Amino acid sequence: MYTQVPRLLGLVCGFWAATAAADFPQAMNDYNAGSFDAARGQFLILAALGDAPSQFNLGAMATQGQAQPKDPGAAVGWFTAAAENGSRQLAADKLAAMRARLTDEQRATADDIVAHYGRTALEKTALPVPTPGSHCGNFQHARATRVTPADYPFKGKYGDQDGFVILRLKISLSGVASDPEVMMVVPGPEFAASAIDTWMKARYVPATQDGQPVESEMTTKSIFRMTDGGVLWDFGALKALREQALTGAPAAQYQIGLAATLDPSLGIPAPQAYRLLLSAAQGGSPGAQYWAASNFVNVANCTPSDKRMPWLKAAADAGAGPALLALARQMLAAESSADQQAQARALLQQAAQSNNYYVQKHVIALMAAAPIPAVHDPATAKTAAERLSAWGVESDPQMYEALAAAAAANGDYWKAGNAQWTAVKRGKELNWNTQWMEERLALYRRSRPWSGDLLALPPQAAGTVATH
Repeated sequence: MYTQVPRLLGLVCGFWAATAAADFPQAMNDYNAGSFDAARGQFLILAALGDAPSQFNLGAMATQGQAQPKDPGAAVGWFTAAAENGSRQLAADKLAAMRARLTDEQRATADDIVAHYGRTALEKTALPVPTPGSHCGNFQHARATRVTPADYPFKGKYGDQDGFVILRLKISLSGVASDPEVMMVVPGPEFAASAIDTWMKARYVPATQDGQPVESEMTTKSIFRMTDGGVLWDFGALKALREQALTGAPAAQYQIGLAATLDPSLGIPAPQAYRLLLSAAQGGSPGAQYWAASNFVNVANCTPSDKRMPWLKAAADAGAGPALLALARQMLAAESSADQQAQARALLQQAAQSNNYYVQKHVIALMAAAPIPAVHDPATAKTAAERLSAWGVESDPQMYEALAAAAAANGDYWKAGNAQWTAVKRGKELNWNTQWMEERLALYRRSRPWSGDLLALPPQAAGTVATH
């Protein structure tokens, strides 16, 4: 049985600091190095996400007068918020005794902190994070019905390594997959292309809502072994991650927690995997913060408020490409202002630097073809296209569409036509409705640009829904 070790590494209050991103281990490093202002700034950011260890450490710093004058009221406020969010570092009777010694002014300071960072307050802004797979109403998840075993990547063989990949896919009403997003790949990216090609070619029974087929997202895994047999814990890369997770490292907690949600051989029950993921998100893992934000999407229609934004912003502040992309797309929704469009462009330019297949494809789609001139950036789209093509993915029609759009935006219609022709070919191989792809191909062949939602698919892809 896997046992989680608390992230609280030591004793280590106040309001939001200027630090753009936060990471608990780095905050502890700053604290231990005597950089109290930097540590406090990071703890404050994590405290706003309900991270009890950070809240407790802020209380300890207020007690000791680190990065601020000693403040008994702030200390009690942070200790109380930490206790409400799960910390057991300070006994309830000791906390009560500390509060009893406060002046009225100090008590008001404590109450103000709890009002902003206690459990009740955070349940209005960021918590609880829905469990993986949560949906509104009577929802049945999509499932794969025909999957061809993945080919082992040559580079992986050359490196004599096993591999593990987690993907998220969109599943259409007719049971075809599109728009793969790599959520995890170890030990290296060469395994991602093979996993994408495998799951793009699979067939699926679509999800249903109240008995009716609906478009949905599905998360799945691919395992690559040099030899048959063994369990997932035998993977060298996962063994190393497990050891890091045991020390409380948020990045490792995220990957182990995510893997455990899909593979029972890890021996981590679903509730414990969820706690690992939440701890990682609250502890500063951008990937886990994006995971948390994503979990709110499918329950948006049955929850009273949108709690996605604190998690999404935290991930974006840390430079996570998917979060930067999501924020940019949100700014471009509906009637966006000129200022919002300018901000979206800046976010997309930052996201373009991400080594993320999904992000690169979507950045190209927006900067090369979106019907919003303010976000057009042919040069960035071209650079992103060069990086996208290096992934070695062969079966994703929309990747070739993105490459075609980038070429067309830079005036190279011959190259655009070739890439778009391949997109049409791949689409037909996957039984997609390629009508819109063929329309773009016709324009490129006449040296004419195209503008619109490049990655949108016709309402109903061609083909028969799988039933077995």
